[in-house]
Amino acid sequence: MIIQQPELPKDKPATESQQYGFELSDFISENIWYLAIFVLIVALVILDYYRRKNR
Repeated sequence: MIIQQPELPKDKPATESQQYGFELSDFISENIWYLAIFVLIVALVILDYYRRKNR
């Protein structure tokens, strides 16, 4: 049994972010926790480096 789609969806013009393909604000808002953890780890590594350097 083949189910046919009664009508095809009509094409809509792409929005500005769809044309560009990447929006920095979208990326940051979707990955805020991963970015925060990454920044925390980098900060800890830098602090440890300076702590060991001063010993």
